[in-house]
Amino acid sequence: MFSSRWMIILNPVAGGGKTAVMWPHISKFLHEHDLCFECIFTKHKYHAVTITIEAIREGFRNFIVIGGDGTFHEVINGIFYQQDVPTQNITMGIIPIGTGNDFIYAYKIPLNHVRAMETIIKNKSILTDVGWVSFQDYGIERSRYFANAAGMGLDAAVIKHYERIVEQDNRRGKAQYLSSLLHQFLFYRPKDLRILVNGNMFYEGPVLTCSIGIGVSIGSGMKALPLSIPDDGLFDITLVAPMNKVTLALRIRDFIDGKVYSFKEALHGRGKTVEIMPNSKNTTFLETDGELMGTPPYVFSIIPSSLRLLVGEDFVPYVKNETSPEF
Repeated sequence: MFSSRWMIILNPVAGGGKTAVMWPHISKFLHEHDLCFECIFTKHKYHAVTITIEAIREGFRNFIVIGGDGTFHEVINGIFYQQDVPTQNITMGIIPIGTGNDFIYAYKIPLNHVRAMETIIKNKSILTDVGWVSFQDYGIERSRYFANAAGMGLDAAVIKHYERIVEQDNRRGKAQYLSSLLHQFLFYRPKDLRILVNGNMFYEGPVLTCSIGIGVSIGSGMKALPLSIPDDGLFDITLVAPMNKVTLALRIRDFIDGKVYSFKEALHGRGKTVEIMPNSKNTTFLETDGELMGTPPYVFSIIPSSLRLLVGEDFVPYVKNETSPEF
């Protein structure tokens, strides 16, 4: 494993600046385990995309991300934007030190940074799925790759409000996120959407929130996609229709703990493609891995077994059998 060079991409402001503080300890640990690496600190948003593309051109095939979901999202896009090397030939590991670390839960990667480093050293890997989505950006069609999940409705509205708070206060963290969640919980109005899965009508009508993903968790630990399998070649879809806010408030723990399908307003689906179009002129937003995207229509496609990822020792790879559903 360690005969190859590794590129470490570190976001120094992730986790409220914890990554930069912890870097000397992390560097020492990796050197002690004979990892040959270079490390680059990101300097601005989307810098990790450029670093990744340039590193691949320089011959790097192994990456470690030190940061949160946002940094990982950028590196994923760098890997899939470049066309010099098949993405399956690139290996990624992550040391999660960010505000949001939702990506790690599906892969049994420890949140504790020491145990996450041990996971990298143990070198257990799988080929995992990656998502792709196209959207409109001021009339121009654009696209983005994502590793964990995409969300619309209340989910994306919370992210939009959160980014506004961060821009005003120049601070980001769970306190700001919870403030945005409370605000949108009180004032958000469901959007009327038409959703197709594998070309077939899945749902049409008002939507409180909708998650489409490979991973299981959004919003710093809320298990919105509890049945998702990250290497089965399918998106999982969780849709929640409008519901009584008092009921939602009283049972918010069920959302967090992965019991969302106990709500009669919740729907579950699986598929290789998802298309989402608004049925009204009301604006709807999309977020992928916690990053805001453009406007609809949204077209999603799964890219199965397209990236090699270092996973936790408790992760059990998906094995297709005769009872596995075909989509």
